[in-house]
Amino acid sequence: MTLRVVMAGLTRITRQLLELGVVALVLTVVVAMAFARGAGLTGRTALIVNGPSMEPAISRGAAIIVEPVAAGSLAVGDVVSLRVGPEQAIFTHRIVRIVDRPDGVWIETQGDANATPDASIIPASSVIGRVALAVPGLGYVIAALSTTAGFGLVAGLAGILLTLIWALESAASPRSRPARLPPHPIRPATADRSGFEAT
Repeated sequence: MTLRVVMAGLTRITRQLLELGVVALVLTVVVAMAFARGAGLTGRTALIVNGPSMEPAISRGAAIIVEPVAAGSLAVGDVVSLRVGPEQAIFTHRIVRIVDRPDGVWIETQGDANATPDASIIPASSVIGRVALAVPGLGYVIAALSTTAGFGLVAGLAGILLTLIWALESAASPRSRPARLPPHPIRPATADRSGFEAT
């Protein structure tokens, strides 16, 4: 009897953990979709950090929101995303120096994890925006959901979790058995003088 109680307790705990896993997976997907799609609706840009140059402040795989900023509002210490070079590559670094030139504001940037500033100063017009929010690890989820294979993987994981929950639920539910009537003595019928049976 004790073993049955222990097994029932373990089954219940396992089922609860699986249910929490499903809820966490769904919430992560919803947050990732809202993060990626919602940024554009508010005039901001969502980006994924692919390198470690801003660690520990912003880790590789983080999803960031950058908001537009005027060149005159930039300050040393701001973390900004920039588009530079012929390929218009995007990177995110911290401003370490601001240079006023006749042709406008220029900035010098450096990654927090880098020993030296970036090779050249960059016009402030290359700035996409200032980093307003960074969520560690969320970039991996957004990147996965943006591909067919990644979306299939997430959907498959949800399916496996739901199948396991269903299997545990089925194993824990009592099997349908015919109801047993309580034992009850049977007395022989006797006939009285009126001709009716008495029990």
